[in-house]
Amino acid sequence: MSQISVTELLEDPDFVDEVCLIQRKPFVDSRGQNTLQEEKINTFGCVQPASGKVLQRLPEALRVAGISSFWLKYHIQASNEGKYSSILIFKGQRYQVQTVFDWSNWGEGYTEGTCVREVPA
Repeated sequence: MSQISVTELLEDPDFVDEVCLIQRKPFVDSRGQNTLQEEKINTFGCVQPASGKVLQRLPEALRVAGISSFWLKYHIQASNEGKYSSILIFKGQRYQVQTVFDWSNWGEGYTEGTCVREVPA
């Protein structure tokens, strides 16, 4: 475990905003159709525009608008085989998690997610 705890900032009202975290899981209903179950969790997190370093890690991000970085004390996930990415709702906008960086070894631990704003259909 590291010696510096930066997680105190994730509880400081000067640095955090309200965020709704939606965890999605596949579920087969009574008709045999695959649907998504959503679990909503109201929490707080730090939301910032994506930095230049984040854009370098995601070269395709240069062509996408609405990229932000979220830091939360909750576990979030990007889409993976058999898993759906988490959704974060911030100021009425839905953001889909594209990449996750686990910083659980820093103090109480937190997760950073690079997210792209969803465009309503």
